[in-house]
Amino acid sequence: MSKYKPSVRSAEGAHAWELDPSAHIAAIVDSCEDPIISKRLDGTIISWNPAATRVFGYEPDEILGRSILTLIPPELRHEEDEILRRLRAGQRIEHFETVRMRKNGERFPISVTISPIRDSTGRVVAASKIARDITERKRNEEGRSRMAAIVDSADDAIVGKNLDGVVTSWNEGARRMFGYTADEMIGTSILRIIPPDLEHEEAEILRKVRAGLRIDH
Repeated sequence: MSKYKPSVRSAEGAHAWELDPSAHIAAIVDSCEDPIISKRLDGTIISWNPAATRVFGYEPDEILGRSILTLIPPELRHEEDEILRRLRAGQRIEHFETVRMRKNGERFPISVTISPIRDSTGRVVAASKIARDITERKRNEEGRSRMAAIVDSADDAIVGKNLDGVVTSWNEGARRMFGYTADEMIGTSILRIIPPDLEHEEAEILRKVRAGLRIDH
């Protein structure tokens, strides 16, 4: 529950209220959509927010007090030694992409940012980790890579352009057909490959495309 404390009276005589900073931080951590996990420098988990339960599958009473290695696939546990070494040196680790494990054993890609936590003397005593499940992003990247491979290996010329007629993609089939490399064409006008007496066709093509029409054959 959030804790509030009264401060000075306002000019109108009503109490102004301010949020207890620790309660404020706790509310942010609890409502964050990304897992936020704290651990000691021996790897023992000491805090676990609701998003961590959703992503990893463990309830707080199942995971608090256990080693962070519980979440790391055996073949990647060497990463934790390097992470802890850098944290002890006071370093922050940003957007480190790796693989972690859910309670059911499923492995999934994740991006983590880990910050050292210091005591009143400045000594590093623990670490806070913000994790992001990047499964969907990786799936999209793989899909784009597969599509790019298909386009590049196609025998036909496949050319992308924006609605101003500027070439944005140019596959190997286009190079064979027109003779220009991708470096020569991307960023230039599609009019480069259209005879001057037929350039009027491009204006009509772009008009139809802007209207959402497909042009066949």
